Amino acid sequence: MPRKELLRVGDTLRLGKADWVYGDRSMTVRVADIRYGLDQRESLVVGVIATVVASGRDGRMVAIAIYKTALTRPGVLERARPVNGHDPTGGDD
Repeated sequence: MPRKELLRVGDTLRLGKADWVYGDRSMTVRVADIRYGLDQRESLVVGVIATVVASGRDGRMVAIAIYKTALTRPGVLERARPVNGHDPTGGDD
C-alpha cells in the first residue's frame, strides 16, 4: 500500500492496547485529522486527532500516536466509504 494510502481522514481504526503509544485500552476511533508522521519515512508513528466511536468514551476527541505497523494488520483499518459512490481523493479509479 502506498504511504499516502496508509491512512486517510474518515477511516475507522479498531485499535488494541499495543497499537497506540501509551495505549491503556482497546478502542475504535474515526480519524478526523492527520497531524504528523505519515509522510516521514523514519517516523514509527502517525499522530492523529480522532473521535472515539467505541470504548466507553464515545464522542470524545483524542490526540493519539498510532504505530504504523498496526495500520497494515488485517482488521485494524476500515476505509471510509465514498459519498455517492465517488471518492474525491481518486481512490475509486
